[in-house]
Amino acid sequence: MKIRQFKLGPMDNFSYAVWDERSGAAALIDPAWQPGELDLFLKKEKLTLGLILLTHAHPDHVNGVTFFTGGNSGLPVYLNSEDQFMLESRPGGLRDAAEGEKILIGSEEITVMRTAGHTQGSVCYLARGAVFSGDTLFVGECGRVDLPGSSAEALYNSFVRLAALPDGDTLYPGHSYNGDTSTLGVQKEYNLYLKLARQGRREDFLKAVR
Repeated sequence: MKIRQFKLGPMDNFSYAVWDERSGAAALIDPAWQPGELDLFLKKEKLTLGLILLTHAHPDHVNGVTFFTGGNSGLPVYLNSEDQFMLESRPGGLRDAAEGEKILIGSEEITVMRTAGHTQGSVCYLARGAVFSGDTLFVGECGRVDLPGSSAEALYNSFVRLAALPDGDTLYPGHSYNGDTSTLGVQKEYNLYLKLARQGRREDFLKAVR
């Protein structure tokens, strides 16, 4: 699987193009802010957009979706059902990014991991040693839990699950905070929140995020 990271917009968001090299089938993760740049890349690389994957429904992660669904109302758009109420408009191809769901991009498989906390419907997408974490986990940081629908307790439980993933997995976050990518092994060592979750220090985690 090939991955291209795009830093876009005034909030240093990351959107991602991921694709199967053999077939040219592609997906976009959290297309936002400058969808034309993403579209230009797909056309330049002769890739076929087959679906969109959303980590959560905050506007800075979804405001480019209609650019792609406007001319293709049946394009599959995956978003966990707990976050779908936040969308201003519902794409015709909207689907539930449910825990454990296996999503194919050509011959490549992506697995949905439910990681509630920043929002109730936040998910991470796991593929070939890559973790697309949205606003759940950043390099050196964690997602905010002071927003409507967020939960520090849920985020702790999600971080416990993330801490169990292999050290060699590469982290691809939703914003450029403290860095663009890392490995989970490095984050388990130096990210306070992931370290606390790994050590089972729930109360310390809850104090740190609030």
